[in-house]
Amino acid sequence: MDLEYVSNLIRERKPTIKDSSIKQYNSSLRNLYRKLVPNTPHIDDNNIVCVNFDHLNDRDKVMNAISSLHITSQRNCLSAILCVIDKGELYDFYGTKVRELNKKQTDLYKNNIVSDNTDFKLKNWCCKDIEDCIIKLKLENNFQTSLLLSLIYKYLFRNEVSSLKLIKKKDYEKLTEEEKLSANYIVKHYSQLFISRGVYKTDKKHGLVLTTIDDKKLKYDILGYIKTMEDNIFFKDENGNQMSNELVSKKISRATASFKDIENKDPKYGLGTSSINKIVIESLQLEGIEKLLDISNNRGTSIGTLLHAYYNNYKK
Repeated sequence: MDLEYVSNLIRERKPTIKDSSIKQYNSSLRNLYRKLVPNTPHIDDNNIVCVNFDHLNDRDKVMNAISSLHITSQRNCLSAILCVIDKGELYDFYGTKVRELNKKQTDLYKNNIVSDNTDFKLKNWCCKDIEDCIIKLKLENNFQTSLLLSLIYKYLFRNEVSSLKLIKKKDYEKLTEEEKLSANYIVKHYSQLFISRGVYKTDKKHGLVLTTIDDKKLKYDILGYIKTMEDNIFFKDENGNQMSNELVSKKISRATASFKDIENKDPKYGLGTSSINKIVIESLQLEGIEKLLDISNNRGTSIGTLLHAYYNNYKK
């Protein structure tokens, strides 16, 4: 079953689902198929998600295969399964498991309990480390990754920064509201910059978010980077195409892992947007409440969620 076919099944079950979520679901289904049905012809072809869905009938094998994944990844995989199987006993079983995971994650948030993986990162990273990593990336002329990490660290964006497009302010003001809500822009007016995000995880709830780039060093770096651009695509992959969210995750994780573990580049040191968020929020003291408000606005996340999920005065 190819990517388009499975994607259409997912859209039929979830008409309002984002394209980024469809990619995650397809990736989860493909990885699960590789685990349960190894050495199948064409399984290494990224255009093929699976041959069929028969392997999903063995619920015990499925649950065992995903048991070592992070709770969010388990939930994503089961949610993807619900999109491609018929309603019935098996559907009800996986649906129940999703609800159990939702409750488990809510309980973890309420009790400030983090996973071993997150606990390791929080014990080995601080804000100064991230800032030093950004400096190292600049010295290595890895400007693209340094900008990605800077934007995520300074303003706690998610990986949607991958889709930024450069636009002049006068052209941005000509866009319709619908056009602004359907893309993410970095808007330039002489030396002034702001980011307009209409497409991000919680956009249905929070709508269009405008963030002024007021960090002087970052603004200087962005303006310098703009001079090297050949078109309006801000971050490109090695083929010259718009960078994907997944590639942002890989670049940030690899860069931070290499910084902390120069010799082995152990992935367990690699940071993601959530762990960066936790590190920054954990560093805030009472006088940082204004910063917390800024984070809430920039990230499109309520302060309640930030405190429950990311403030790690936590219990292990």
